[in-house]
Amino acid sequence: MPESKRYTVKVKTGNCSGCRTCELVCSEVHGNGVINPKQARIRVQVEHRNNINKPRVCIQCKDQFCMAACPEEAIKLEAQLGIPVVDETLCTGCRECVKACKYGFVFFDEINNVALKCDLCGGEPECVRSCTVDALAYKEVG
Repeated sequence: MPESKRYTVKVKTGNCSGCRTCELVCSEVHGNGVINPKQARIRVQVEHRNNINKPRVCIQCKDQFCMAACPEEAIKLEAQLGIPVVDETLCTGCRECVKACKYGFVFFDEINNVALKCDLCGGEPECVRSCTVDALAYKEVG
């Protein structure tokens, strides 16, 4: 059986202005209209020393370490996009997926006690749509 296509948000670090609009939009979309960057599934890491802004978002890796680490099976493969997605109703907040992600792209929502991972907004990532400096792009991967 052929592998399904996988998609991701590609980051162009050199283009990022550090405006953090991606964080605000992500938190609003996933938080029922509430804007709180700590609940975003994308985070902008700022390196003040080098004046570099690095958007950090799940690369939707083929190995799916987060999914394998979840003892509650709260991270399931979403067939259409071919990516692991957190079912927040099953997540117990154990953070095993956060620890397992060797890239540091699974975050934790302290307010709702659940793991946060990019779900590509169902195939239309709002962070990409809202980025005015072309630092984010929606792409098919391997």
